[in-house]
Amino acid sequence: MKKTPEAPLAQPTISLVQDTLGQIREALALQMRGSALELLHAMFQEEQARLCGPVFSRKHGKFHRGGSDPGSVLLQGQRIAVKKPRVKADGEEVVLESYAAFQDFDLLCERVQAHMIRGVSTRNYEPLLDEIAGSTGLKKSSVSKAFVAGSREALELINGRSLLEYSWLAVMIDSLSFAGRAVTVALGITVKGEKIIMGLRTGNSESAEVVKDLLASFIERGMSTDERCLFVLDGAKALRKGVGQVFSGFPIQRCIRHKERNALEYLPKQYHMEFRRRWKLIHGSANHALAKGEYEKLLEWLGNINHEALASIEEAGAETLTAIALGAPRELRKSLQSTNPIESIFDGVRAKSARVKNWKSGSDQIARWAAISLLEGEKKLRCIRGIKEIPIMLAKLRESSLQSEVAIA
Repeated sequence: MKKTPEAPLAQPTISLVQDTLGQIREALALQMRGSALELLHAMFQEEQARLCGPVFSRKHGKFHRGGSDPGSVLLQGQRIAVKKPRVKADGEEVVLESYAAFQDFDLLCERVQAHMIRGVSTRNYEPLLDEIAGSTGLKKSSVSKAFVAGSREALELINGRSLLEYSWLAVMIDSLSFAGRAVTVALGITVKGEKIIMGLRTGNSESAEVVKDLLASFIERGMSTDERCLFVLDGAKALRKGVGQVFSGFPIQRCIRHKERNALEYLPKQYHMEFRRRWKLIHGSANHALAKGEYEKLLEWLGNINHEALASIEEAGAETLTAIALGAPRELRKSLQSTNPIESIFDGVRAKSARVKNWKSGSDQIARWAAISLLEGEKKLRCIRGIKEIPIMLAKLRESSLQSEVAIA
């Protein structure tokens, strides 16, 4: 019997790699193009402000603002449309030096792209300024001011964006140490499952006053105090105190991951596996009464082993059980029991801040770097897990609004 020749094996490897590399190059090009356009905009604004004074100020010398016109700049060998600010003096149009400089100079030429790929760190910042300033004839200080202006816009956007149009399912608050300062960040989860950075504050530590100031700004920007949402907090007492003072009666879920790590710091290693088993049993339960019973057993067990670990768990009371007490469905409960969504953004902030070697004390540099890194991380955030279960959770929250506090004792 004649054998049927086997079909040749498919060889998708090369084309697959080529496609993947192409996608990476395209994503990187889009990222750099967006950054370059932000820098150009900041430079236009900086020069216009230097000539005409701040927006809405009275006439600044002989120069005054005249709206804007469509224009174009050179990026990667192509003409890209931009909005060009207009400045007039004695009725005559004044050509901005920054705009004229980028008519012939490609801001994404290979040399500048090499600097951008490495990242604008302390080590690479000066060469990048030299490259742009030297090639365009602009002052290096003007380019530097544009970088600062771009990051300051990010800070103003995060702390100034309107919250009026959103309804909130949860607000997560956590802090990270940033050059010896504590940066407290709030991440809101809307009833549509979207994740939005609501604001940040910097302080010497996680203080209740810093948190109160951040939360008060939410109300000023339109967040309703009538619609209850869940606050998910890390292990700091200050955050708990601040939320309790501004959003009194709102349910609070303490981060189970922070509490777990805190307790394990005190426990000898031979008890770690058993603690994790008990902790998972408690917070994996959908039944509040059963979870509460296992929680009491955990306290009894810890009391016979290590009093520091016991005190750490008791500090949160039963607030690690709030999502269970509210009857949050399984997938959504997993998403709301910890501040992991903020932690994922913090990883990007840490990576970028690690590049900076010298921080300016007393300035807004830390807040600006945090803001621009957080906004970049926000673009990559996905909707919360368990999004289809949100209506059920909202109904539970509305039911609990009849009480001044969730009854979990």
